[in-house]
Amino acid sequence: MMENRRYIPPIIVALVVAILPHLGRLPFWIIAWCAFMWGFLLLSIRSGWPRPGKWLSRVLSVIGLIGVFLTYGQSFGPNAFMGLLAVMAAIKPFEIRTHRDRVIVIFLAYFIVITGLFLSESLIMTGYMLISVFVTTTALIRINQISGSFRNDLKLAGLIVGQAIPLMAVLFLVFPRIPGSFFGLSRLYTARTGFSDVLRPGSVARLVEDKAIAFRVTFDEPAPPAEKRYWRGIVFERFDGRQWYAAKGTPLLRDYPAGDDRVSYTVNLEPHNQRWLFALDLPLEAPRWTNLRADYTLRTVRPVRQKIRYRMTSLIDYRTRGTSRMIEPALQLPPDGNPLARDLARQLAGNAGSAVEKAERIMAYFKSRNFVYTLQPPPLGDHPVDDFFTRTRSGYCEHYASAFAFMMRALDVPARVVGGYLGGEINPYGNYLLIRQSHAHVWVEIWQEDLGWRRVDPTTAVMPDRISTGMASALSRETGKRPLAAFFNRLKLRWDAVSTAWEEWFTGYSHEEQQALLDRLGLAWQGWTRTARLLGLVLAIVTLFAVGYSIYFFLPGRKTEDKITRGYRQFLKKMTRAGFHKQPAQAAGDFAREICLKRPDLAETVNEITRLYVRLRFQKEAEENTLSRFQKAIRVFTP
Repeated sequence: MMENRRYIPPIIVALVVAILPHLGRLPFWIIAWCAFMWGFLLLSIRSGWPRPGKWLSRVLSVIGLIGVFLTYGQSFGPNAFMGLLAVMAAIKPFEIRTHRDRVIVIFLAYFIVITGLFLSESLIMTGYMLISVFVTTTALIRINQISGSFRNDLKLAGLIVGQAIPLMAVLFLVFPRIPGSFFGLSRLYTARTGFSDVLRPGSVARLVEDKAIAFRVTFDEPAPPAEKRYWRGIVFERFDGRQWYAAKGTPLLRDYPAGDDRVSYTVNLEPHNQRWLFALDLPLEAPRWTNLRADYTLRTVRPVRQKIRYRMTSLIDYRTRGTSRMIEPALQLPPDGNPLARDLARQLAGNAGSAVEKAERIMAYFKSRNFVYTLQPPPLGDHPVDDFFTRTRSGYCEHYASAFAFMMRALDVPARVVGGYLGGEINPYGNYLLIRQSHAHVWVEIWQEDLGWRRVDPTTAVMPDRISTGMASALSRETGKRPLAAFFNRLKLRWDAVSTAWEEWFTGYSHEEQQALLDRLGLAWQGWTRTARLLGLVLAIVTLFAVGYSIYFFLPGRKTEDKITRGYRQFLKKMTRAGFHKQPAQAAGDFAREICLKRPDLAETVNEITRLYVRLRFQKEAEENTLSRFQKAIRVFTP
């Protein structure tokens, strides 16, 4: 029982710290399962309750397996694997009977630490994994120490982890890497997406309060002005009278746009579990693992389930070409519905001949009739475009874009709605652009015979500040400055810059970059000769590290003093400063008597320290807390 009180709590702490990052992904019943099992085990140690026997542990294991199967089904993916690991980690401590059992559970904790890579390779997760390794190593030392203080266990664990970091860095740089993410594990969890393939009233407005980062952009040259930073992602083509649907079956782009003012940049896209990428309007190229469609949108082969980085070149001013296959769908409307909006479109157009004239008259109508730009418009009825024009006259960007595109189609002008993001926030500490979900925006493209597809943003008619200053500034009702909020915003920007730099170095250290580094060192991973040289280098580094460690710690004269000797030496130093010098041949008891004769006020403490020292040094068995009492008595002793 005394052993359990000493060994079980640090093991439970190591398991809790290791599994903590996964709590957000585990079902509630597994979290409750772990809490109940570990809590019961700790209470049983404290209260003397009997622990489950072998057969009950097996029954609990079967129940846990059934629960995992019912929760995750037959598709045993990474989430199910993590759930099963947590269920087993909750039961395994009940089986601890011997030192071997304790070591197995500690190794299980180390394995759970590694699964932190399932979540992320970010700076925060890397730091937390180091902390978790430190905690687990402390528990490993604790179960192997017969006696000793917790403080010394922490120091030894810190020493071991600190010594491992340089070797870890070397292996990270030169050990052969596979293409893709580190172990390919960070793709298991995905972030939510800002856009779906259906656009309905309110679907973009709900993103304004979402400050999550959609992607980051680093420009090769100064970034374009905010009013020209339209980030194209998805084209909505089909309208059923209430909502818009993404174009399907769009062919690949054959006729590339022409124009001036090219911009080159790098995008770091957060996972969104969809197949579209975002690019500054209008993209000129597609990364090799994507394709550029005829509507100038980028599509990936598989959904984006991990952070990806890609280079792009786009045109700010452009002329496009179109085909009948792309223009005809942009004229389709339901045969009925929204009759008032159709009539209003014809009245506004009058005798206007060109698409530009028709668009200008509708935009002028928006400006002259006191339309309101708001995040909380009234609900729309069965004829939403009619209601928007005649009753509510208020809405967000999707309301204005949908109504404008509908009216242009009603006037036989090809029009389509484009979804993406607008603007972005420059991070001055990292010199890159942050595009958040709150920057989500939709606009319209109309077809002009001489110029091709041209962007028209109805938002400029009712809220021009939305384009130049962004949504947060355009809708802000606060006129005063908030120093505290500004301070925290700067702090978040600094942290994002540090985290982004880490990801570019750590996560971005790909197979190709390792090849470039090894090329510079003359050790490229090419052919058997260079492969053998690289493996020889890795082996030599590990060997030198191990030999150096052995020389430092194990050669005669370099052995570290044990805790008992180190403690008594500290006691002698204190007595030396007090005027007492122990002779080499003088016994500890004789030295204590000498002190007591000259300093009776120290007799009680000196005798206690000497008694504990003799017991620890010369008795084969001592009480479990004898060493800690000995160390504490010396620590607080001030002669």
